[in-house]
Amino acid sequence: MSKDSAARRAIANRLWEATHNDALTGLCNRQHFQDLFRKALTQAHYAGRRLAFLLMDLDNFKDVNSTLGHQAGDAILIETAENIRTLLSANDTISRFGGDEFALLLSDHTREDEIKLVADQLLSVAAASVPRLSPKLRSSASLGVSLFPDHGSDVGELIQNAELALYRAKAGGRGRAEVFKPQMRAAVTERLNQMSTFRALLETGSITPYYQPQVRLTDRRSHGFEALARWILPNGDVLLPGDFRAALEDPDAAILLGEHMLRCVTDDLRRWRETGMPACKVSINATAPELKRGDYPEKIASVLSRKGVPPRLLTIEITETVLLDEDVLQLEKTLRDLKDLGVSIALDDFGTGFATLTHLRSHPIDQIKIDRSFISELTSNDDDNAIVRAMLSLARSLGIETVAEGLENEAQLRCLQMLGCEYAQGFYFGRAIPADEAEAYFRAHRAYRKANLAHFRIGAA
Repeated sequence: MSKDSAARRAIANRLWEATHNDALTGLCNRQHFQDLFRKALTQAHYAGRRLAFLLMDLDNFKDVNSTLGHQAGDAILIETAENIRTLLSANDTISRFGGDEFALLLSDHTREDEIKLVADQLLSVAAASVPRLSPKLRSSASLGVSLFPDHGSDVGELIQNAELALYRAKAGGRGRAEVFKPQMRAAVTERLNQMSTFRALLETGSITPYYQPQVRLTDRRSHGFEALARWILPNGDVLLPGDFRAALEDPDAAILLGEHMLRCVTDDLRRWRETGMPACKVSINATAPELKRGDYPEKIASVLSRKGVPPRLLTIEITETVLLDEDVLQLEKTLRDLKDLGVSIALDDFGTGFATLTHLRSHPIDQIKIDRSFISELTSNDDDNAIVRAMLSLARSLGIETVAEGLENEAQLRCLQMLGCEYAQGFYFGRAIPADEAEAYFRAHRAYRKANLAHFRIGAA
């Protein structure tokens, strides 16, 4: 072969590599994989064979890039690709499908037990890379599976169904594998319908904060409120967040709702101050997507400054699920920045999660809200009573405020007073009410005395 021919062939090979393979991992790229997928489907159709398509996504990979840098992220992708190669047979195909997604086409492992084994191995491979670079960061992957011919007859349908299964795996807690089921499509359709309705209500201002009273137990005077989102329909019906659960599972929807609630609540706080109402604290709920973006403290500071609302009047409520899901370093910085701003931090649903004591030690928590599940049988269940007593003792030792949720009767109130709980909220003091009613409630209860409780207490309606 002449030197010119060899050079032309080398150039052609480089061009083929550039157009068919991923430059970082050396795996086939998305387009080449889809071409191979189509050929494999045609052959499987005529031979009467099954195929399994797996779509794997590395969970929270953006956090890895932002914390360790893109060079470390690239190293993880390369290592993951190499480890996946070792799991597959010669007839299987693997692709870097884009970003932190990998696609696999299995020809020799199509039985349910074989697919489960491969999926478990893939998830283990994905979980091993990040901790070696940074022990403080957790890594995992989620995996969606679709089967030919069970779940589709063409490439587009099989990929789409694997994506639906991948979405279900992430929604179910991540670090999991899900095989496509037809009802997953119905669930996505319902979610899209809810999302459309949710955005329409948000645009028309039909979503508004209702305020549930929080009362100081030593003298039963009003302390403040928790702001809860309510959807007001044209016919006057009021919907709760649970009615839009599928829509709010979407991170963008959760962020939109959080921003809307922050604007509305600070508007109400400003108006109350302008009318001469005594200082009133309000709690708002922050979701994982809001905290994950990294700009939440700046957003809070900007809104408070623009509205002229002192930060001390605002409490940010987070759940322990948020503490478990988010990157530890980013979350610690976010909470410290909020604390420095002068905003209080409350840990909601206290006692129902994991590693609660660690969180109290590691994060700047000002207040714990004892979950209603411990209050409902406080006077009849010795175990619940003992647990609440221990929580209150722990909080006092750490200098943390306590709020009991779900207070519904006088017996529970007297028991909490005896145990030394500082604040409570629940139907006994009132349901969540609109802003104008909340203002009247607060004014009345700030000047109120114990003998007048029955007169001022809001009823069940």
